[in-house]
Amino acid sequence: MNFKRNINTLNQFKKNIDLLKSREKKDIKPILEWVKKRQKIIKSKSSLINLNQCEGWFFDKKMNLHHKSGQFFKVKGVKTTGAGDREVKSWTQPILTQKHGGVLAFICRQTKKFGTEFLIDARIEPGDDSIIKISPSFQATQSNMNRAHGGKRPKFYDIVMQQKNAKLIYFTIHNEEGARFWKKSNWNVIVKLNNPYDKRIKGSNYKWASLSQIKKLALKNRYVNPFVKTILFIL
Repeated sequence: MNFKRNINTLNQFKKNIDLLKSREKKDIKPILEWVKKRQKIIKSKSSLINLNQCEGWFFDKKMNLHHKSGQFFKVKGVKTTGAGDREVKSWTQPILTQKHGGVLAFICRQTKKFGTEFLIDARIEPGDDSIIKISPSFQATQSNMNRAHGGKRPKFYDIVMQQKNAKLIYFTIHNEEGARFWKKSNWNVIVKLNNPYDKRIKGSNYKWASLSQIKKLALKNRYVNPFVKTILFIL
């Protein structure tokens, strides 16, 4: 991942957002209706199974959990001591480790009619109890991008990772929650399309939303995933 930071680009982008703010869509009802419709169409079911039923996963001699490809993540044990004023001074627990972090990105566009808009994704994660969450345009680990799962590369890979007909606006490295992840970090990215009506942007799972709409949605319970907030807080 080779992103070059340019603070002037971000500052100019923020100025453009402010200049076009009066044109932004404010009403969140169309987005709530869209989420409701997607929820009826997307049928997903997750259930807990034994670890030895997970295809391609195995325990090594130290009882750490791995994938046969050597990619994705591992589950190891960790012992913590000298925790100062925590509830207990030492404990043991499982923890997730991962060689490479992921990339979390918003694709955006700017139009004269509606100002700045961000591409949101109606996404279901395994632990979300089959409830759709409004998510960033692009969420992928390095293993996903390397196609370790045997499938396709994540959608919009060329826009986010290669910036084909798009411009990098912002990126930063964000540390993940250290109580569950071992030294894990993700890249938070914003890219802007050169053509606001780029034909690569298609699919009923995606919708354009203004920053005003996203901020209102973030105040509602269980509608927005946490990555949306960590990427867009800079704006």
